[in-house]
Amino acid sequence: MAENAIVLLDNEHTVIYDGQKPVFDTKNKDPELFTAVVVPLKYIHSFSFKIANTISDDELAMKTELKMYKEGGLDVQKEYAVDFIKYELDHEYLIEAFALSLDDFNHHIANFSYKIDVVDLALPRFLIYEALYKTEEEKKSNDLYIYISDDEAFGAIYQNGRYIGHRVINSLNAISKRTGLELVKLKEYLQEKGFNRDNYGLEETLILDTVIEVFSKDIEKIVYSINHKRGLFGLTGIDTVIIDFEGHTLEGIGDFFSQYGFEPVIKPLTHHIQQATPSLSVLLEYLFGLHQGADFHQVNLTHLERKKPLSQYTGFRYLIETLITIVVLLGIGIFVSYYLNQQQERITLLEVKAKERKKKIEDLSLRFKKIKKKNDRLLKEKEGLEDKIFVYETTFRVIPMIGQIGIKRQKMMNDILKVLKKYRLSASSIFQKDEKRFEIQLISQSAKRGNISKFMHDLIELGYKNVMTKDITYEDGVYKSKIYISVKEVE
Repeated sequence: MAENAIVLLDNEHTVIYDGQKPVFDTKNKDPELFTAVVVPLKYIHSFSFKIANTISDDELAMKTELKMYKEGGLDVQKEYAVDFIKYELDHEYLIEAFALSLDDFNHHIANFSYKIDVVDLALPRFLIYEALYKTEEEKKSNDLYIYISDDEAFGAIYQNGRYIGHRVINSLNAISKRTGLELVKLKEYLQEKGFNRDNYGLEETLILDTVIEVFSKDIEKIVYSINHKRGLFGLTGIDTVIIDFEGHTLEGIGDFFSQYGFEPVIKPLTHHIQQATPSLSVLLEYLFGLHQGADFHQVNLTHLERKKPLSQYTGFRYLIETLITIVVLLGIGIFVSYYLNQQQERITLLEVKAKERKKKIEDLSLRFKKIKKKNDRLLKEKEGLEDKIFVYETTFRVIPMIGQIGIKRQKMMNDILKVLKKYRLSASSIFQKDEKRFEIQLISQSAKRGNISKFMHDLIELGYKNVMTKDITYEDGVYKSKIYISVKEVE
């Protein structure tokens, strides 16, 4: 048998499967092989809730277990295995959680005729039908699987090849007790005659009505679940109903759905699996695919996980990692100690150099302050010299003009020069327009434009009339203005 084979534990026998043909044995199996067992739904607690999709998987697992205890009805005095399926809906998760107590798990495996040491996977049956969807075309369908056996029955809803929900219904034993009909006879009726009244004699009508009454309520529960999933997953309806009932169908079962507006195609599971035991074949295909890494939904509720090799235990790995870390740290410590001693010597040397450089910087800073102070003084002296030069140049330019003016206007020229000097202004020309008016072409540096107005004001104060200017122009940083003055008689 191939190493990648799997083992299914059944009440009567062990089934070993490697993807080719199942091998049946009473109790012998290779303990190294992947081992699974199907857990009856009567032992499994289920609970659904929504939660924000911003939390991590580890936090989600913790919150799911707490929810199962607080709201899912788990007994705090018992030990449970908890697992869940996560569905992403817009901005939140829909969680379908499942729990199996240690007591129920042990009770179930106690029914086997041989000792079980390891169970890698303990799962509910309703997930197995994902193994039937092998192509994208097969996934384009909304299906309902109705599983019926002596001890268990359910309806499993699949959308586009993925399980999205289930509903537990009455098993054959439960129907037998409620109707008073023997189990063997009940199975015979359902497999051979189904729910078709034409197949029953007059004396059997009462039996059929009793079975239909029970089954009708079960179908109502399933339809309720379908409608609930419609709101959550946008389920548009049911295209196909597949009956998983020992290879048989249930004639007339479509009538139960038609009264709710559903007209699905009804097929037996043998339509998909052409074998004598189609349900077992699907189960083995699911388990084998899952073991090979297939993207199936998985729920694992085992309490007998395989003991991992010592190297795989987190604690052991931590111990090895700690020992390695200690050895590495010791080596690092020795190296660091040597390195620090070397660095300390370098630091001491650098500190000495730093002090010397600091002293040099302080000396340079003091010299810089002295130079700056001297520079400020020289700038001020330069500014004074520039003002004096400006006045002298103006005076030299005007002196020739004075010689050309009569003695009668000498006082006026003296007044003009006096005011020019006062405000450090320059005149490019001074000439007499007529007997009573003078015109002065005044020049002012841009920073001293206001002195033109002061010049005119002082002349007015000295007794000159009609002191005015027609325009002031600006060019290359110099203001030019023509000043017109009406003379006064010299005493």
